[in-house]
Amino acid sequence: MLALLEPRGSGRVEGDVASFAQHLHLVRRVVEVARRSSAVPAPEPAPLVDVIGRYLRVETTSWGTCDIHWESAGEGTPVILLATAGSDSRQYHGLLTDARLTSQHRLIAFDLPWHGKSDPPHGRRNTEYSLDSDSYTGCIHAFIQALELDQRPIVVGASMAGAAVVEMAARHPGDIAGAVGAQVGPRVANRLTPWLRNTSVNQALHVPEWTFGLMSPLSTKEERDRVWWGYSQGGFGIYEQDIRYYSHCWDIDNVRHLLTSASPPVVLMNGRYDYSVPPEATQELAELIPTARYHEMPELGHFPHAENAAAFGEHLLWALADIDARRHSVAPGEETPRA
Repeated sequence: MLALLEPRGSGRVEGDVASFAQHLHLVRRVVEVARRSSAVPAPEPAPLVDVIGRYLRVETTSWGTCDIHWESAGEGTPVILLATAGSDSRQYHGLLTDARLTSQHRLIAFDLPWHGKSDPPHGRRNTEYSLDSDSYTGCIHAFIQALELDQRPIVVGASMAGAAVVEMAARHPGDIAGAVGAQVGPRVANRLTPWLRNTSVNQALHVPEWTFGLMSPLSTKEERDRVWWGYSQGGFGIYEQDIRYYSHCWDIDNVRHLLTSASPPVVLMNGRYDYSVPPEATQELAELIPTARYHEMPELGHFPHAENAAAFGEHLLWALADIDARRHSVAPGEETPRA
């Protein structure tokens, strides 16, 4: 439904806009009943026994001392997994239990301060949270340094985290071996609205509804519902501040001069069902980065890693292999669009 509205669509809301924001869940239900779409069967859940969660004390430049919660699984090349705006590492449980990935890689997902199981930094109030390029990449940099890994990791993220991995390649190239970003364009507009922080709107209901329609109808209902559930649990204003970074701070022109042919290899991927970041936007971004390749994911939407972990895992394996090949100066074959 939201995809039909201006500025990308041709529709608009007439009447009480506040009531519309308060009742997005009813609007979506009407659309679902009208479509009468059949549910995609949910995959069998993989055991979580090999996923280990722990805390790490990290000293950040912007926020000070942070106790960061992180989860890991697998052995091999380290891969840092970054959650989308307002979310946390639970988005990656599907990948953390994917033996195709964990047999070759050590997957590490962590919660930013104020997100998930990571509390606000020591000495900081709940309401002090804000995010910009310096604090975001600075936290990722500090976390990687605190891990004391024996090799540089590859960073992976979608949406605002897709922007962050490009910023890491530009601002902290010595930290990483490569970057995989999804659902990100040269810049993003029209995702920040006054309803994301308005006290007359129930954020635990509005935010998950605001994001639900970005996912592919080909993804399973259970996995899409889990994304919804995760978005119903964020602290007040956290999603809005994250989207403020994505909408106001992220712009490839801010870091383009730092990206050269010597920068870490980058793979940029796009799920075709995402109306907020269409494929051509991600393709445009890839063309602006000397070390970037573009890869389409025709069956996925804005939260590919969470809405259909099995499908995204296949695309991620391709991206990680591509980065590894380029790091070792082996020219992989040209990308072949998937049917």
